[in-house]
Amino acid sequence: MKVLGIDCTTKFTNIGIVSEGVLLSEISIELGRQQSSRLPVLVEEMLSDLSIDISELGLIAAANGPGYYTGIRTGIAYSAALAKALGIKILPVSSLETFVHDLRAMGIPLVPIVKARQNCIYCALYFSDGSELKPFVYPKFCTAAEFADFLNLYPDAMLVGKDVSLFNEFSALPNNVLPRTIGRPGQTALLGEYYKELSISPDKIQGAYLREPDIGPTSYI
Repeated sequence: MKVLGIDCTTKFTNIGIVSEGVLLSEISIELGRQQSSRLPVLVEEMLSDLSIDISELGLIAAANGPGYYTGIRTGIAYSAALAKALGIKILPVSSLETFVHDLRAMGIPLVPIVKARQNCIYCALYFSDGSELKPFVYPKFCTAAEFADFLNLYPDAMLVGKDVSLFNEFSALPNNVLPRTIGRPGQTALLGEYYKELSISPDKIQGAYLREPDIGPTSYI
């Protein structure tokens, strides 16, 4: 089965196509305000380059957040419309898991961190046994200070994301930091195949925004 993965939750548009565990193609490009207009074109070009007809797609995996509001809406709207037109299912994928899933072989706790606003972040904590990730703290929206205090319990966890350096609260921690901007561009597609049994009808996908623009954070505990 061929899986198309789409992630528009950051300023980068990430697209990938997977078939039977093999990543056939992936791209990461910064589109800015052209994201909604260029996304369909990029998908068509990728399929054409691989000589794959769009009707051969068996599943679409779409990162549904957290992240940029407009990007989340763009990604899931296009993905859902395409899945519905093709008569196939869709799989919502956490953008935070795509950020760290390719690091699971390290066998250590992984903590993706992305700035949300002011002193707040999107974050999660995944445990890894070297082959798969298991969420311990599911994707949340909270203050950096609150989460840094919690991380004192996990000094062996690796903090992942360039936004870690924006918060003084994390600099006092002993944790190692991997300051990456994005995860693997094709990771959403890979996770789509990995979690395909959890796929849903395209009209049921929703954005995981985790917050409203004018509402402050709540405790993750």
